[in-house]
Amino acid sequence: MKKAISLITISSLLVGYGFAFAEEETKESLDKKLEQNKQEQKRLDEQIQSIRLSIREVEANIQNTTAQIQDLEDKIQELNEKSDKLKLEIEKNKDLLGQRLKVIHQNQSMGYLKVILSSESISQFLDNIYMVKQVVEEDKELIESLDKNKNDLEENKRSVEDKKQEMESLKLSLQEDNLILNQKREEIEYLKEELEKEEEELENKIQELSSKIILTDGEISIISSGSWPVPSVKRISSSYGYRIHPIFNTKKLHKGIDIPATTGTPAVAIDDGVVIFSGVQNGYGNTVMIQHDDGKVTLYAHNNSLAVSKGDKVTKGQVVSRIGSTGNSTGPHLHFEVRINGNAVDPMKYISK
Repeated sequence: MKKAISLITISSLLVGYGFAFAEEETKESLDKKLEQNKQEQKRLDEQIQSIRLSIREVEANIQNTTAQIQDLEDKIQELNEKSDKLKLEIEKNKDLLGQRLKVIHQNQSMGYLKVILSSESISQFLDNIYMVKQVVEEDKELIESLDKNKNDLEENKRSVEDKKQEMESLKLSLQEDNLILNQKREEIEYLKEELEKEEEELENKIQELSSKIILTDGEISIISSGSWPVPSVKRISSSYGYRIHPIFNTKKLHKGIDIPATTGTPAVAIDDGVVIFSGVQNGYGNTVMIQHDDGKVTLYAHNNSLAVSKGDKVTKGQVVSRIGSTGNSTGPHLHFEVRINGNAVDPMKYISK
């Protein structure tokens, strides 16, 4: 029920935030919504990072508590073994003392007579009697000492068992905290995912509006003679199409191609055009977007640095960025996209090596 309520709250936030584009849309209004979206995503990223740190801390405490519980169980086992040995020792000594007392009681007269007859003097006789009594007293003291040790062990065992119960309660509490934190993380990640979808929709609408502003003849002609975006590297490490995302481990459309290159390698404009975006774009990192004269939009992502600014006119072959690994990236490469009317298409149809 708690999670359902949270998701309902999230859904209401999204509706209020910007999924409903009821008002008349302009590029300026969409840019504003996009900026708000990115700010909200940044805030959520910070929350997710904080929760993940808390989860790691709780998990470490659970592991530590589990180890302490195991140590206490080992200690209890050791105390049980010692207690069992003491019980056997006590019983053994009690049996010996009982046998000795029985013999003395049954043969007391004969024992005294033997002592008297074997004694060479009264003094020796008294000494012999004293030694018999002394042996019995020592047996009693030994049993009392063993009993005391056994009681001490039992008390220690109870203390250890109490500590074990305390640690088990702590572990249960930590596991509950961990469950709550993971639920909260999932809820925030869900909200972030929805904002990413909204971000993509906003970007597509912005690009579609940009295309309509530039092109007035009603027809969009696309050429296929574009140059290659990284002149010094011809290899592609990941093609356009659905794949398992290397970071999020989910099946997702890869909207462009990845060209691996060392940090600082220049990337160039594939055609003449105007820079419509130059800056940080969430998971894309440092990004350049170019509106070309024929209507298509190209996108250069994960750059280490940018060589052009918004509004700049660029020519085919001009350096627009230097390759890096910013944003959601596993290593230095150029993520290159071609978009038509805001929709990503296979870039290989519009570029040539």
